[in-house]
Amino acid sequence: MGLAVASFDRAYEPPGVSTMEWGTRTAIDTYRELHNRGPDVVYDLGTVGKEPMVRLLAPRAVDAAWVGVEIGRRWGEE
Repeated sequence: MGLAVASFDRAYEPPGVSTMEWGTRTAIDTYRELHNRGPDVVYDLGTVGKEPMVRLLAPRAVDAAWVGVEIGRRWGEE
């Protein structure tokens, strides 16, 4: 699909911060430094007591929903 993908490691999460905010911002900033654009997808593999998560980023919620549906459709074809 040509999606730009970034990730972060929850093991480096500072105490007392929101994983959603810290992790997503860390992945976006790191990706942007390397590629001069933001990612379409941010994921993390989780850690003890924290489940893995995927975040779809898009200008509008309907765009993110379309990407999610398209990923599911393509996954089902394999």
